[in-house]
Amino acid sequence: MDAAGVVQIAKWRVGTPQGGSGQSNGEVGSALSGATSTRARVLAITDRCWKCRAKVRGVVGVLVDTSAGPTFVSFTDVAEVLARRTDARTLAARGIGALRHRDSPGIQGGYISNGCVDCDELVGRILLDDLLDEHLRNGGTYAQLDTGLAVHLPPPGAEPSLRRSA
Repeated sequence: MDAAGVVQIAKWRVGTPQGGSGQSNGEVGSALSGATSTRARVLAITDRCWKCRAKVRGVVGVLVDTSAGPTFVSFTDVAEVLARRTDARTLAARGIGALRHRDSPGIQGGYISNGCVDCDELVGRILLDDLLDEHLRNGGTYAQLDTGLAVHLPPPGAEPSLRRSA
């Protein structure tokens, strides 16, 4: 997916392009280390709840504003931060269910996931990743998935959930 403009979280954290190529050098800190937060726009894709069949929008990631331009960061990489920093009522107003820890039959111990706005049933991340992949393959863009909701992510190293093990 790198060809589609997806940048891994380790590259996002730096926020400084290397030689104008739009790629980051992968070192922790640098340009964002003095920042108090980084603005990101929440992206969601529409589907139907498997249980109640209600129309639901699931968060698939965020677009982070960097000096190299908007950079996509997947929901998996920022789920914990989004769950803490978004209000369930604000999400519900946009057709998005609560972001919280849910049990999953496929992942032992569960994970932070999207939920149905009507019945709060888990909306699986694998399904949402597949829908995002299909959207992009059919010529869609990340900007088309913008919910109009902006969040401020902490600077690199400030939140353990944004750290990546080597």
